Amino acid sequence: MSEHAMQTARNYETGKLQVVIGAVLLIIFLSAIYSIQVSGVANLLDYDREIEARVPTFLVRMFFVLMALVATFMIFTSTALYKRNRVACAPWMFLSVGMTFFLVYVIVPIFQSISYSFTRWNGLYDITGNWTGEWVGFYNYRLLFDDPNFVTSLINNVLWLALFMLAVPIGLAIALFLNQTVTGIRFYKSLFFFPFVISQVVVGLIFTWAYNPEFGLLSEAWSVFFCEEKENIVGNMTKVCSIDPPSILGEAKYATYGIIAAGLWPQIAYCMILYLTGLNNVSPDQIEAGRLDGAKGWNMLWYVIIPQLKPATFIAVVVTVIGSLRSFDMIATMTQGGPFGSTNVLAFYMYDQAVGEGVGRYGYGSAIATVLFAIMLCFISVFLWRMYQDEKVVH
Repeated sequence: MSEHAMQTARNYETGKLQVVIGAVLLIIFLSAIYSIQVSGVANLLDYDREIEARVPTFLVRMFFVLMALVATFMIFTSTALYKRNRVACAPWMFLSVGMTFFLVYVIVPIFQSISYSFTRWNGLYDITGNWTGEWVGFYNYRLLFDDPNFVTSLINNVLWLALFMLAVPIGLAIALFLNQTVTGIRFYKSLFFFPFVISQVVVGLIFTWAYNPEFGLLSEAWSVFFCEEKENIVGNMTKVCSIDPPSILGEAKYATYGIIAAGLWPQIAYCMILYLTGLNNVSPDQIEAGRLDGAKGWNMLWYVIIPQLKPATFIAVVVTVIGSLRSFDMIATMTQGGPFGSTNVLAFYMYDQAVGEGVGRYGYGSAIATVLFAIMLCFISVFLWRMYQDEKVVH
């Protein structure tokens, strides 16, 4: 074997020393993650109460998680497998960091929540740091469907899902309207895009003020048709209405629809953006061929343009469904579940039972969260299956 070949073979050999050092460091860091306790950090930092040391403990553990990742990379990059397949392994190394945190912050808490749903727990630990919960099996799930607030929340989620789907066709209609090359069209696009940029909390506050029956935008519009200014007995001008303006958020029969309308505003903007992007990728050759075949108007839209917007439609439907099922911030901002629990949805009711007015029912709140997760999982599984089938047809 030539000198060059021998040198090449040595370059692709596993670095045993680096692997040993990395393995030792990995063991040390993993041991540190599991051995660090809140009480120890509290004593080290001289805190009076252990609860004050929870955030520092979390940060220390995250530091050792990162160090464990570095040690893992050190081991892997010293192996012959990596040295011979650097290009193929590089993407997985970048993904591994995100996947690790996804595992720690998403996957593990999901299973923790499911396990808590089989317990009765107030969310607290005793003075020695021991868990104070009690295993109750399916008791929380049996309570769910006897709970009128849970049934109301479930019905409201179905209502959110049904009405939220209006964002898809409305977003498509606005995108078709804005997909023109006229002077100032970018300005109008930015106006329609604006609701998606601002916070959901801000959107909730805007609509809360607009719905106010005393000074809101709805009240002002109502005054044009049903109210007039009259002079009272002391000579001041007073607004008198033949029909009082409705209290959208104060009446159970209107409140949920008012919140959904507020949520639709930014969701329509998001669907519009997706369709505007899709319209930029529509094939002009197919449009021209459709015109030659006599297609125009509705036929052109239905048979030529919409089929090419299928990827954008798929994403719009998926995001809209998930957004409707996980609706929380609008309810929290506008009604806090009222009046009389009529606007509760599963996400907000879960929060309310765990840390809100029903504080101390972590097990019951986890059961609600598990039901919501199961519903979302069904929808997401269907969408992923459809995506997989479409990919099979393409390839």
